[in-house]
Amino acid sequence: MAYTSKDLFKGLVWSGLDKLGFVALQLILELILARLLLPKDYGVIGIVLVFISLAVTFSEGGFSNALIHKQDRNETDYSTVFYFNIATAVFIYLIIFFTAPLVERFFKIEDLAAVLRVVSISIILNASILVHKAKLSLALDFKLQAKLSILAVVLSGIIGVYLAKENYGVWALVYQNLSMAFFNTVFLWVGYKWFPKELFSFAALKRLFSFGSKILASAIIQALYFNSYPVLIGRFLGTGNLGLYSKSSQFTQMPSSVLTTIVQRVLFPFFSSHQNDNEKIAELNQFYTTICCLFFFPLFFIMAAVAEPLVIILFSHTWSAMTPLFVLLCIAYSFYPLIVNNMMMFQIKNKTSLFLKIEILTKVIGVVILLLTIRKGIVALGYGILAQQIIQFFITSFFVQSVLRKKMWEQIKVVLPLALLSLLIYFAAKNIIFFLEVHLIIKVLTGTVFSIFSFSLIYFVFYRSVFRQLLSMIKK
Repeated sequence: MAYTSKDLFKGLVWSGLDKLGFVALQLILELILARLLLPKDYGVIGIVLVFISLAVTFSEGGFSNALIHKQDRNETDYSTVFYFNIATAVFIYLIIFFTAPLVERFFKIEDLAAVLRVVSISIILNASILVHKAKLSLALDFKLQAKLSILAVVLSGIIGVYLAKENYGVWALVYQNLSMAFFNTVFLWVGYKWFPKELFSFAALKRLFSFGSKILASAIIQALYFNSYPVLIGRFLGTGNLGLYSKSSQFTQMPSSVLTTIVQRVLFPFFSSHQNDNEKIAELNQFYTTICCLFFFPLFFIMAAVAEPLVIILFSHTWSAMTPLFVLLCIAYSFYPLIVNNMMMFQIKNKTSLFLKIEILTKVIGVVILLLTIRKGIVALGYGILAQQIIQFFITSFFVQSVLRKKMWEQIKVVLPLALLSLLIYFAAKNIIFFLEVHLIIKVLTGTVFSIFSFSLIYFVFYRSVFRQLLSMIKK
Protein backbone atom coordinates (compact mmCIF):
# COMPACT_ATOMS: atom_id res chain seq x y z
CA MET A 1 0.00 0.00 0.00
CA ALA A 2 1.38 3.44 -0.99
CA TYR A 3 1.15 6.30 1.50
CA THR A 4 1.18 10.00 0.67
CA SER A 5 2.71 12.74 2.85
CA LYS A 6 -0.84 13.77 3.72
CA ASP A 7 -1.64 10.24 4.93
CA LEU A 8 1.52 10.21 7.04
CA PHE A 9 0.86 13.62 8.58
CA LYS A 10 -2.79 12.86 9.34
CA GLY A 11 -1.76 9.54 10.86
CA LEU A 12 0.82 11.22 13.11
CA VAL A 13 -1.63 13.92 14.23
CA TRP A 14 -4.42 11.52 15.15
CA SER A 15 -2.02 8.94 16.57
CA GLY A 16 -0.65 11.73 18.74
CA LEU A 17 -4.09 12.89 19.83
CA ASP A 18 -5.05 9.30 20.60
CA LYS A 19 -2.03 8.41 22.70
CA LEU A 20 -1.30 11.85 24.19
CA GLY A 21 -4.94 12.34 25.09
CA PHE A 22 -4.98 8.88 26.60
CA VAL A 23 -1.80 9.51 28.60
CA ALA A 24 -2.83 12.99 29.74
CA LEU A 25 -6.15 11.74 31.08
CA GLN A 26 -4.51 8.64 32.56
CA LEU A 27 -1.89 10.72 34.37
CA ILE A 28 -4.52 13.12 35.72
CA LEU A 29 -6.47 10.12 36.90
CA GLU A 30 -3.36 8.66 38.56
CA LEU A 31 -2.66 11.93 40.35
CA ILE A 32 -6.16 11.86 41.82
CA LEU A 33 -5.99 8.18 42.75
CA ALA A 34 -2.50 8.51 44.27
CA ARG A 35 -3.95 10.92 46.86
CA LEU A 36 -6.78 8.52 47.70
CA LEU A 37 -4.79 5.27 47.76
CA LEU A 38 -1.57 4.00 49.35
CA PRO A 39 1.71 2.81 47.73
CA LYS A 40 0.90 -0.76 48.86
CA ASP A 41 -2.34 -0.68 46.82
CA TYR A 42 -0.28 0.13 43.73
CA GLY A 43 2.12 -2.62 44.75
CA VAL A 44 -0.67 -5.22 44.65
CA ILE A 45 -2.04 -4.09 41.29
CA GLY A 46 1.54 -3.87 40.01
CA ILE A 47 2.04 -7.58 40.65
CA VAL A 48 -1.26 -8.42 38.92
CA LEU A 49 -0.41 -6.33 35.86
CA VAL A 50 2.79 -8.35 35.47
CA PHE A 51 0.69 -11.41 34.65
CA ILE A 52 -1.71 -9.41 32.47
CA SER A 53 1.15 -7.97 30.44
CA LEU A 54 2.70 -11.38 29.86
CA ALA A 55 -0.67 -12.93 29.00
CA VAL A 56 -1.53 -10.21 26.47
CA THR A 57 1.88 -10.68 24.84
CA PHE A 58 1.28 -14.43 24.49
CA SER A 59 -2.27 -14.02 23.19
CA GLU A 60 -1.31 -11.46 20.53
CA GLY A 61 1.39 -13.79 19.21
CA GLY A 62 3.10 -11.14 17.03
CA PHE A 63 0.22 -11.37 14.56
CA SER A 64 -0.55 -7.65 14.53
CA ASN A 65 2.90 -6.81 13.13
CA ALA A 66 2.72 -9.82 10.81
CA LEU A 67 -0.56 -8.54 9.31
CA ILE A 68 0.91 -5.06 8.82
CA HIS A 69 4.14 -6.36 7.31
CA LYS A 70 2.41 -8.74 4.85
CA GLN A 71 1.74 -6.95 1.59
CA ASP A 72 -0.92 -9.34 0.16
CA ARG A 73 -3.06 -9.80 3.31
CA ASN A 74 -6.72 -10.80 2.80
CA GLU A 75 -9.91 -11.53 4.72
CA THR A 76 -8.84 -15.11 5.42
CA ASP A 77 -5.74 -13.78 7.20
CA TYR A 78 -7.79 -11.40 9.35
CA SER A 79 -10.40 -13.99 10.35
CA THR A 80 -7.77 -16.65 11.05
CA VAL A 81 -5.86 -14.31 13.36
CA PHE A 82 -9.06 -13.27 15.13
CA TYR A 83 -10.18 -16.83 15.97
CA PHE A 84 -6.68 -17.95 16.94
CA ASN A 85 -6.16 -14.99 19.26
CA ILE A 86 -9.51 -15.47 21.00
CA ALA A 87 -8.82 -19.18 21.56
CA THR A 88 -5.35 -18.43 22.90
CA ALA A 89 -6.66 -15.71 25.23
CA VAL A 90 -9.34 -18.00 26.71
CA PHE A 91 -6.78 -20.76 27.25
CA ILE A 92 -4.40 -18.35 29.03
CA TYR A 93 -7.23 -17.00 31.19
CA LEU A 94 -8.11 -20.51 32.35
CA ILE A 95 -4.48 -21.15 33.30
CA ILE A 96 -4.38 -17.92 35.33
CA PHE A 97 -7.73 -18.66 36.96
CA PHE A 98 -6.65 -22.05 38.30
CA THR A 99 -3.10 -21.04 39.28
CA ALA A 100 -4.07 -17.76 41.01
CA PRO A 101 -4.03 -19.31 44.54
CA LEU A 102 -0.40 -20.40 43.97
CA VAL A 103 0.51 -16.82 43.05
CA GLU A 104 -1.19 -15.57 46.22
CA ARG A 105 0.78 -18.00 48.38
CA PHE A 106 4.07 -17.07 46.67
CA PHE A 107 3.67 -13.33 47.33
CA LYS A 108 1.83 -13.80 50.67
CA ILE A 109 -0.72 -11.09 49.83
CA GLU A 110 -4.31 -11.56 50.95
CA ASP A 111 -7.00 -11.61 48.19
CA LEU A 112 -4.35 -11.51 45.43
CA ALA A 113 -5.95 -14.55 43.73
CA ALA A 114 -9.34 -12.85 43.50
CA VAL A 115 -7.80 -9.64 42.15
CA LEU A 116 -5.82 -11.58 39.55
CA ARG A 117 -8.87 -13.54 38.37
CA VAL A 118 -10.99 -10.42 37.89
CA VAL A 119 -8.41 -8.25 36.11
CA SER A 120 -7.42 -11.16 33.82
CA ILE A 121 -10.79 -10.95 32.05
CA SER A 122 -9.24 -8.01 30.18
CA ILE A 123 -6.95 -10.49 28.34
CA ILE A 124 -9.92 -11.88 26.39
CA LEU A 125 -11.34 -8.41 25.78
CA ASN A 126 -8.02 -7.14 24.36
CA ALA A 127 -7.67 -10.20 22.09
CA SER A 128 -11.07 -9.55 20.52
CA ILE A 129 -10.01 -6.16 19.09
CA LEU A 130 -6.47 -6.91 17.89
CA VAL A 131 -7.55 -7.25 14.24
CA HIS A 132 -9.64 -4.06 14.46
CA LYS A 133 -6.54 -2.14 15.58
CA ALA A 134 -4.34 -3.71 12.91
CA LYS A 135 -6.80 -2.75 10.15
CA LEU A 136 -7.05 0.81 11.45
CA SER A 137 -3.24 1.06 11.63
CA LEU A 138 -2.91 -0.14 8.04
CA ALA A 139 -5.31 2.60 6.96
CA LEU A 140 -3.38 5.13 9.14
CA ASP A 141 -6.79 5.86 10.64
CA PHE A 142 -6.18 6.79 14.25
CA LYS A 143 -9.01 9.31 14.50
CA LEU A 144 -11.57 6.73 15.56
CA GLN A 145 -9.17 5.11 18.03
CA ALA A 146 -8.42 8.52 19.54
CA LYS A 147 -12.07 9.28 20.23
CA LEU A 148 -12.93 5.85 21.59
CA SER A 149 -9.86 5.34 23.80
CA ILE A 150 -10.22 8.78 25.40
CA LEU A 151 -13.90 8.12 26.12
CA ALA A 152 -12.98 4.76 27.69
CA VAL A 153 -10.38 6.41 29.95
CA VAL A 154 -12.86 9.03 31.12
CA LEU A 155 -15.61 6.54 31.97
CA SER A 156 -13.28 4.04 33.66
CA GLY A 157 -11.59 6.90 35.51
CA ILE A 158 -14.90 8.04 36.97
CA ILE A 159 -15.50 4.50 38.21
CA GLY A 160 -12.01 4.25 39.72
CA VAL A 161 -12.14 7.60 41.53
CA TYR A 162 -15.63 6.94 42.90
CA LEU A 163 -14.59 3.55 44.30
CA ALA A 164 -11.36 4.98 45.75
CA LYS A 165 -13.33 7.69 47.57
CA GLU A 166 -15.63 4.98 48.90
CA ASN A 167 -12.56 3.26 50.43
CA TYR A 168 -12.46 0.26 48.11
CA GLY A 169 -8.64 0.37 48.20
CA VAL A 170 -6.96 -1.84 45.61
CA TRP A 171 -10.36 -2.86 44.20
CA ALA A 172 -10.79 0.67 42.89
CA LEU A 173 -7.75 0.04 40.67
CA VAL A 174 -9.06 -3.42 39.75
CA TYR A 175 -12.39 -2.17 38.43
CA GLN A 176 -10.81 0.88 36.83
CA ASN A 177 -8.46 -1.37 34.78
CA LEU A 178 -11.17 -3.88 33.87
CA SER A 179 -13.77 -1.26 32.93
CA MET A 180 -11.28 0.51 30.65
CA ALA A 181 -10.65 -2.72 28.74
CA PHE A 182 -14.42 -3.36 28.58
CA PHE A 183 -15.27 0.12 27.25
CA ASN A 184 -12.42 -0.02 24.72
CA THR A 185 -13.69 -3.33 23.39
CA VAL A 186 -17.36 -2.37 23.17
CA PHE A 187 -16.66 1.02 21.58
CA LEU A 188 -14.31 -0.42 18.96
CA TRP A 189 -16.72 -3.21 17.96
CA VAL A 190 -19.55 -0.68 17.63
CA GLY A 191 -17.48 2.14 16.10
CA TYR A 192 -15.51 0.06 13.58
CA LYS A 193 -17.87 -2.41 12.00
CA TRP A 194 -15.56 -5.27 11.08
CA PHE A 195 -16.73 -8.81 11.83
CA PRO A 196 -14.77 -12.00 11.17
CA LYS A 197 -15.88 -14.27 8.37
CA GLU A 198 -16.42 -18.00 8.82
CA LEU A 199 -12.91 -18.57 7.52
CA PHE A 200 -9.91 -20.25 9.08
CA SER A 201 -6.72 -21.32 7.30
CA PHE A 202 -3.86 -23.22 8.89
CA ALA A 203 -1.74 -22.30 5.87
CA ALA A 204 -2.40 -18.59 6.47
CA LEU A 205 -1.71 -19.05 10.19
CA LYS A 206 1.59 -20.74 9.41
CA ARG A 207 2.70 -18.01 7.01
CA LEU A 208 1.87 -15.23 9.45
CA PHE A 209 3.41 -17.11 12.35
CA SER A 210 6.69 -17.57 10.44
CA PHE A 211 7.13 -13.78 10.67
CA GLY A 212 5.26 -13.22 13.92
CA SER A 213 6.92 -16.03 15.89
CA LYS A 214 10.24 -14.17 16.14
CA ILE A 215 8.40 -11.00 17.13
CA LEU A 216 6.40 -13.00 19.67
CA ALA A 217 9.51 -14.60 21.14
CA SER A 218 11.14 -11.19 21.39
CA ALA A 219 8.02 -9.66 22.95
CA ILE A 220 7.87 -12.49 25.50
CA ILE A 221 11.52 -11.98 26.42
CA GLN A 222 10.97 -8.24 26.75
CA ALA A 223 7.79 -8.73 28.80
CA LEU A 224 9.50 -11.27 31.07
CA TYR A 225 12.42 -8.91 31.54
CA PHE A 226 10.41 -5.77 32.35
CA ASN A 227 7.97 -7.69 34.53
CA SER A 228 10.74 -9.42 36.46
CA TYR A 229 11.34 -6.06 38.16
CA PRO A 230 7.98 -5.80 39.96
CA VAL A 231 8.07 -9.52 40.78
CA LEU A 232 11.52 -9.36 42.40
CA ILE A 233 10.88 -6.00 44.06
CA GLY A 234 7.61 -7.27 45.52
CA ARG A 235 9.33 -10.45 46.70
CA PHE A 236 12.56 -8.99 48.14
CA LEU A 237 11.93 -5.28 48.81
CA GLY A 238 8.23 -5.33 49.77
CA THR A 239 5.01 -3.86 48.36
CA GLY A 240 5.91 -0.36 49.60
CA ASN A 241 9.04 -0.22 47.42
CA LEU A 242 7.08 -1.86 44.61
CA GLY A 243 4.54 0.95 44.84
CA LEU A 244 7.36 3.52 44.54
CA TYR A 245 8.79 1.65 41.53
CA SER A 246 5.37 1.28 39.86
CA LYS A 247 4.58 4.98 40.20
CA SER A 248 8.08 6.07 39.05
CA SER A 249 7.90 3.71 36.08
CA GLN A 250 4.38 4.81 35.24
CA PHE A 251 5.42 8.47 34.95
CA THR A 252 8.64 7.77 33.02
CA GLN A 253 8.43 4.52 31.04
CA MET A 254 4.74 4.98 30.17
CA PRO A 255 5.11 8.45 28.59
CA SER A 256 8.23 7.28 26.75
CA SER A 257 6.50 4.11 25.55
CA VAL A 258 3.32 5.90 24.53
CA LEU A 259 5.06 8.72 22.68
CA THR A 260 7.14 6.10 20.87
CA THR A 261 4.00 4.16 19.96
CA ILE A 262 2.46 7.32 18.49
CA VAL A 263 5.24 7.54 15.94
CA GLN A 264 6.00 3.84 15.49
CA ARG A 265 2.49 2.70 14.59
CA VAL A 266 2.49 5.29 11.78
CA LEU A 267 6.10 4.81 10.69
CA PHE A 268 6.05 1.00 10.67
CA PRO A 269 3.56 0.74 7.76
CA PHE A 270 5.26 3.71 6.07
CA PHE A 271 8.82 2.37 6.45
CA SER A 272 7.63 -1.11 5.46
CA SER A 273 6.47 0.28 2.12
CA HIS A 274 10.17 1.23 1.48
CA GLN A 275 11.59 -2.04 2.85
CA ASN A 276 13.65 -2.72 -0.30
CA ASP A 277 15.32 0.72 -0.42
CA ASN A 278 18.23 0.80 2.05
CA GLU A 279 19.24 4.38 1.27
CA LYS A 280 15.74 5.72 1.82
CA ILE A 281 15.31 3.85 5.11
CA ALA A 282 18.77 4.92 6.34
CA GLU A 283 17.98 8.55 5.54
CA LEU A 284 14.60 8.37 7.28
CA ASN A 285 16.13 6.59 10.27
CA GLN A 286 18.80 9.27 10.77
CA PHE A 287 16.24 12.05 10.52
CA TYR A 288 13.90 10.30 12.94
CA THR A 289 16.80 9.75 15.38
CA THR A 290 17.62 13.46 15.34
CA ILE A 291 14.00 14.52 15.86
CA CYS A 292 13.64 11.94 18.64
CA CYS A 293 16.61 13.36 20.54
CA LEU A 294 15.52 16.97 20.01
CA PHE A 295 12.10 16.30 21.55
CA PHE A 296 12.57 13.43 24.00
CA PHE A 297 15.80 14.49 25.70
CA PRO A 298 14.46 17.89 26.84
CA LEU A 299 11.20 16.33 28.08
CA PHE A 300 12.86 13.70 30.27
CA PHE A 301 15.92 15.65 31.42
CA ILE A 302 13.73 18.59 32.50
CA MET A 303 11.50 16.19 34.44
CA ALA A 304 14.63 14.79 36.12
CA ALA A 305 15.94 18.27 36.98
CA VAL A 306 12.74 19.37 38.77
CA ALA A 307 11.91 15.91 40.15
CA GLU A 308 12.28 16.68 43.87
CA PRO A 309 9.70 19.49 44.12
CA LEU A 310 7.58 17.99 41.32
CA VAL A 311 7.02 14.67 43.12
CA ILE A 312 5.88 16.41 46.30
CA ILE A 313 3.53 18.75 44.39
CA LEU A 314 1.96 15.95 42.36
CA PHE A 315 1.80 13.13 44.89
CA SER A 316 2.34 14.71 48.36
CA HIS A 317 5.16 14.04 50.85
CA THR A 318 3.96 10.43 51.20
CA TRP A 319 5.69 9.65 47.87
CA SER A 320 8.88 11.74 48.35
CA ALA A 321 11.03 8.58 48.66
CA MET A 322 10.46 7.86 44.96
CA THR A 323 12.46 10.94 43.83
CA PRO A 324 15.94 9.34 43.35
CA LEU A 325 14.46 6.43 41.39
CA PHE A 326 12.26 8.79 39.36
CA VAL A 327 15.33 10.82 38.29
CA LEU A 328 17.24 7.73 37.16
CA LEU A 329 14.28 6.35 35.20
CA CYS A 330 13.73 9.72 33.48
CA ILE A 331 17.26 9.64 32.11
CA ALA A 332 17.14 5.91 31.33
CA TYR A 333 13.90 5.98 29.34
CA SER A 334 14.94 8.99 27.27
CA PHE A 335 16.88 6.37 25.25
CA TYR A 336 13.87 4.05 24.94
CA PRO A 337 12.42 5.61 21.72
CA LEU A 338 15.79 5.22 19.98
CA ILE A 339 16.02 1.56 20.99
CA VAL A 340 12.47 0.81 19.82
CA ASN A 341 13.09 2.50 16.48
CA ASN A 342 16.29 0.51 15.96
CA MET A 343 14.47 -2.73 16.72
CA MET A 344 11.73 -1.73 14.28
CA MET A 345 14.35 -1.50 11.53
CA PHE A 346 15.09 -5.23 11.87
CA GLN A 347 11.40 -6.03 11.37
CA ILE A 348 11.18 -3.77 8.33
CA LYS A 349 14.21 -5.43 6.75
CA ASN A 350 12.75 -8.85 7.66
CA LYS A 351 15.74 -9.63 9.88
CA THR A 352 13.56 -11.18 12.56
CA SER A 353 16.17 -13.79 13.53
CA LEU A 354 18.70 -11.02 14.23
CA PHE A 355 15.93 -9.10 16.00
CA LEU A 356 15.41 -12.06 18.35
CA LYS A 357 19.13 -12.63 18.97
CA ILE A 358 19.66 -8.99 19.92
CA GLU A 359 16.64 -9.09 22.20
CA ILE A 360 18.05 -12.15 23.97
CA LEU A 361 21.54 -10.64 24.28
CA THR A 362 20.38 -7.30 25.70
CA LYS A 363 17.94 -8.89 28.12
CA VAL A 364 20.53 -11.37 29.41
CA ILE A 365 22.76 -8.37 30.17
CA GLY A 366 19.78 -6.68 31.85
CA VAL A 367 19.00 -9.73 34.01
CA VAL A 368 22.63 -9.93 35.19
CA ILE A 369 22.50 -6.25 36.13
CA LEU A 370 19.14 -6.75 37.90
CA LEU A 371 20.43 -9.68 39.97
CA LEU A 372 23.50 -7.66 40.97
CA THR A 373 21.45 -4.66 42.12
CA ILE A 374 18.15 -6.00 43.52
CA ARG A 375 19.43 -6.65 47.04
CA LYS A 376 21.23 -3.28 47.22
CA GLY A 377 17.99 -1.31 47.29
CA ILE A 378 15.63 0.55 45.00
CA VAL A 379 18.11 3.31 44.02
CA ALA A 380 20.82 0.82 43.01
CA LEU A 381 18.18 -0.91 40.90
CA GLY A 382 17.53 2.42 39.16
CA TYR A 383 21.21 2.79 38.26
CA GLY A 384 21.04 -0.73 36.83
CA ILE A 385 18.10 0.18 34.58
CA LEU A 386 19.98 3.25 33.34
CA ALA A 387 23.07 1.17 32.52
CA GLN A 388 20.99 -1.46 30.70
CA GLN A 389 19.19 1.11 28.52
CA ILE A 390 22.44 2.78 27.44
CA ILE A 391 24.09 -0.59 26.67
CA GLN A 392 21.03 -1.69 24.68
CA PHE A 393 21.07 1.50 22.63
CA PHE A 394 24.72 1.00 21.65
CA ILE A 395 24.15 -2.65 20.71
CA THR A 396 21.03 -1.99 18.61
CA SER A 397 22.66 1.01 16.94
CA PHE A 398 25.69 -1.04 15.89
CA PHE A 399 23.60 -3.81 14.30
CA VAL A 400 21.14 -1.43 12.58
CA GLN A 401 23.96 0.40 10.87
CA SER A 402 25.38 -2.98 9.82
CA VAL A 403 22.05 -4.09 8.31
CA LEU A 404 21.69 -0.77 6.46
CA ARG A 405 25.35 -0.99 5.39
CA LYS A 406 26.36 2.22 7.12
CA LYS A 407 29.20 3.08 9.50
CA MET A 408 28.60 2.07 13.11
CA TRP A 409 29.02 5.60 14.48
CA GLU A 410 26.53 7.28 12.11
CA GLN A 411 23.67 7.17 14.59
CA ILE A 412 25.80 7.61 17.71
CA LYS A 413 27.28 10.84 16.25
CA VAL A 414 23.73 12.22 16.21
CA VAL A 415 22.79 11.09 19.72
CA LEU A 416 25.94 11.64 21.81
CA PRO A 417 26.27 15.47 21.55
CA LEU A 418 22.59 15.97 22.41
CA ALA A 419 22.80 13.53 25.33
CA LEU A 420 25.83 15.33 26.80
CA LEU A 421 24.25 18.77 26.36
CA SER A 422 21.06 17.52 28.02
CA LEU A 423 23.07 16.19 30.95
CA LEU A 424 24.82 19.57 31.42
CA ILE A 425 21.49 21.42 31.36
CA TYR A 426 20.07 18.90 33.86
CA PHE A 427 22.89 19.50 36.38
CA ALA A 428 22.70 23.28 35.94
CA ALA A 429 18.91 23.41 36.43
CA LYS A 430 19.04 21.03 39.40
CA ASN A 431 21.66 23.16 41.19
CA ILE A 432 19.78 26.37 40.51
CA ILE A 433 16.53 25.18 42.10
CA PHE A 434 18.42 23.48 44.97
CA PHE A 435 19.68 26.81 46.29
CA LEU A 436 16.38 28.66 45.81
CA GLU A 437 14.47 29.32 49.06
CA VAL A 438 11.06 29.67 47.43
CA HIS A 439 7.76 27.78 47.09
CA LEU A 440 7.94 24.37 45.41
CA ILE A 441 5.88 25.53 42.42
CA ILE A 442 8.32 28.42 41.83
CA LYS A 443 11.20 25.94 41.95
CA VAL A 444 9.57 23.78 39.27
CA LEU A 445 8.80 26.79 37.08
CA THR A 446 12.32 28.22 37.46
CA GLY A 447 14.01 24.91 36.57
CA THR A 448 11.66 24.36 33.63
CA VAL A 449 12.05 27.88 32.19
CA PHE A 450 15.84 27.79 32.55
CA SER A 451 16.02 24.39 30.83
CA ILE A 452 13.68 25.36 27.98
CA PHE A 453 15.67 28.56 27.37
CA SER A 454 18.95 26.61 27.35
CA PHE A 455 17.65 23.97 24.93
CA SER A 456 16.10 26.64 22.68
CA LEU A 457 19.40 28.54 22.51
CA ILE A 458 21.32 25.39 21.55
CA TYR A 459 18.72 24.42 18.95
CA PHE A 460 18.76 27.91 17.43
CA VAL A 461 22.55 27.86 17.07
CA PHE A 462 23.12 24.26 15.95
CA TYR A 463 19.83 22.69 14.75
CA ARG A 464 17.93 25.35 12.81
CA SER A 465 18.26 23.41 9.56
CA VAL A 466 16.65 20.32 11.12
CA PHE A 467 13.60 22.30 12.23
CA ARG A 468 13.37 23.94 8.81
CA GLN A 469 13.34 20.47 7.21
CA LEU A 470 10.68 19.27 9.65
CA LEU A 471 8.54 22.35 9.00
CA SER A 472 8.91 21.86 5.26
CA MET A 473 7.73 18.23 5.59
CA ILE A 474 4.69 19.32 7.60
CA LYS A 475 3.77 22.01 5.05
CA LYS A 476 4.03 19.52 2.20
